[in-house]
Parts: sequence; structure tokens; C-alpha cells
Amino acid sequence: MKSIIRAGIALGADNPLKKVYVGVNEGKIEVVSNEELAGYEDAELDIGGWDRLLSPGFISIHTFITLYPFRFRIFYGKINANDLLSVMSNNDVYHLALLGAYHLLRSGVTTVVFSDKYPDPVARAVTNVGLRPIIAIPVGCNNSPDDWEKEFKAMYNRWSHSGSNNVILKLCDQSLSKEVFDVAKSTNIVVLVERTVNLSSFRKDELPENIIALGGGSRSDLDYIKKYKIYLSFTPSLEISRFPLSEYKPSLALDLVPSFDIRQEIALASTRLMLTPEEAFRSITIWGHQQLGLNAGYLGINSDADLIIYEYREPPAFPLDYNSPYESLIYSGYNIETVFVGGESVLDGGVPLNVGLKDVEEGLRRVEEIDKRLGERIRSLEKSRDNR
Repeated sequence: MKSIIRAGIALGADNPLKKVYVGVNEGKIEVVSNEELAGYEDAELDIGGWDRLLSPGFISIHTFITLYPFRFRIFYGKINANDLLSVMSNNDVYHLALLGAYHLLRSGVTTVVFSDKYPDPVARAVTNVGLRPIIAIPVGCNNSPDDWEKEFKAMYNRWSHSGSNNVILKLCDQSLSKEVFDVAKSTNIVVLVERTVNLSSFRKDELPENIIALGGGSRSDLDYIKKYKIYLSFTPSLEISRFPLSEYKPSLALDLVPSFDIRQEIALASTRLMLTPEEAFRSITIWGHQQLGLNAGYLGINSDADLIIYEYREPPAFPLDYNSPYESLIYSGYNIETVFVGGESVLDGGVPLNVGLKDVEEGLRRVEEIDKRLGERIRSLEKSRDNR
């Protein structure tokens, strides 16, 4: 689809741009200019305006989409995630993931990495909402499949294709490192490494080329990560840092924080974790996409047209401060008007185009059913214990 976008401020280039026209064609950014675009008279969409802010789409390096509706209870220890998953069907997983993906879309996330226990229905839900799914198969984690290698091969054959590895691995158990690293080297994929795995116990030549260490200042191997320029991803709500993480050029992982709001997370990063607003913005755009080898997250010719348009007409998303563009997005970017993924509009006028009220209602119905099943299961287990 061919589109023209106008924006009073555009972020994602080397510096913020003012009053620009962006031409999108065949899923790519074709031109960025301060002049009206020639050759776009036949554009299917002509949108935006000088009271708009344009940004690359956001990326979350890790989260659990299935558990989204239960995130408050899980985060505060009121419910056990494994107990929940034990009473879910594949159809339940699909509809719950649809709710989570809907939320991510409304907050500007266009690519999401997840390590849910049932990856196939989650990937289908994310795709149907219009986002880009990246499946991380968990190894040695609480929600790992019984045969992770078999699961990886099945998902890799189904969801990856030439030039795009949409299936990666997530390592939680140090004793399984060699097997995971060997698979990663043979398939040239990224490995997410939890903080439970200390990378400094390995020689550099033992590691695959592409590793993302999860966890920021709380990791014990940060000196090693810095020395060998290993990628880092952090969740601001879960981190305490005594030094700027910006020197690591980190990405951001939503994990399962209660807000599930990537904009709130970068606000925390810039106010509490000593990143500047621009660095916090980069953590969810260019740095995050670079870590996964994706051609997105920046405003450049031939980059994938994953884009967000914000409207700044009235409070609370007002005014559009030309002298503080990153702060404008982080602290007053409430009104997302349009979202493009691969040059196709998946949200228009603030309304998702691929999901609707019926999907939300079905998801909420499933939540009620799962709560009922879980209650019955817990009562049954308690009764069994009492009868011993």
C-alpha cells in the first residue's frame, strides 16, 4: 500500500525532524522529505498533520502474552501462573493472547517477543491483531516444554522463513547452556539469557554470536557483558541501578509488569534509571530492533514501515513541544491515531482494524471460565490433601 504521512515532529532519524513528509510504499519507507512528495498522487492514504508526532513502532524483547488478563494477581502473588496454565485449552490461550496483543497494539508495540508455554496459538493471535510475533522457546524455565528441541524445530519450521528468524530460544538453566548454544550456532538465531545464567563462566568463543542478556543492573556478570559487548535488555519496573545503563545500549522487556505499558516503562527508565529521554526512546526502537537483527525501529530509507502516529490536539496529549520531542512522546503520548506494520494500517483513528468488541467479549468470557476451573481444581487438591 502506498501512503503519505505528514508529521509536525518525526523521531527515529539521527535527530528529530520538523514538518516532514514520509512516503511509504510496498511495506518500506521510500522517502523522508521537508517538501511535498512527488510521485505520490496515487497514494491510497494521505494522513497526519502538523499537530502529529511520528515514531517508529516499538518492540518488547520479552513478555508473557497469555497471562496478560491475570497479570495483577500473578505479579502480587495472589495466583500461580503454572496453576493457571494447567486449566487452559489452546482456544483459551488464543483468545487471552488476543486480548494481550490488542493492548500492545493500543500502546504502540508493533513487534513482540514472547516465551509463552503454548507458542503456536499465541503467535496466531498476535499475527491476527496485525503485530509481528517473535517466539522464544523456553529452555530450563518454569514453563518449558518437555522436549524443547522438538518444540523448537516444529515452531522454527512453521514460523521462520528465509531472511527472517521468527523463532529464538530463551535459556534459564545454566546446565543446559551447551545444548542451547549449539542449536543457536547451527541455526544462527538469537538466545535470550535469563539472569539465572552467569555468562562470565563461559569463554567468549563458547557463546553464539547473538545473545541478549535479560536483566539490567541486577545481573552479576555486567562487567563481562560490557567487555564483550553482549546485548542487554531490562524491565525498568523490576530494576534498580546505581549507574547509567545507557552505555550498554539496552533494549526493553515488558515481562509481566502490571501496567503492561511500554511508554510507562521508558518513563521509569528516564526518571529512575538514569537514561535520558532519547536513550529510553532508543531502547524500544532502534536498539531493540538491532538486537534481533530487524530492519525496523528507525526512520530511514528502505526500513520496514512499522510506524506510529500520535495526535496532539488537546490535553492530556498537548502541547506538542518542538523543543522537547522525546519528552512529548514519553510523558504525553496518549492519543495513538494510526499504527502501520509493514506499511499496512492495523489501527486507524484510534480503532484496531483486525479485532473488535466481539473478540474482547469472548476473551473476557474465557477469563471467567478459567477462574471457575481454577477454583474447582484448587478445591479438589485441598480436598485430596485433607483426606490423606
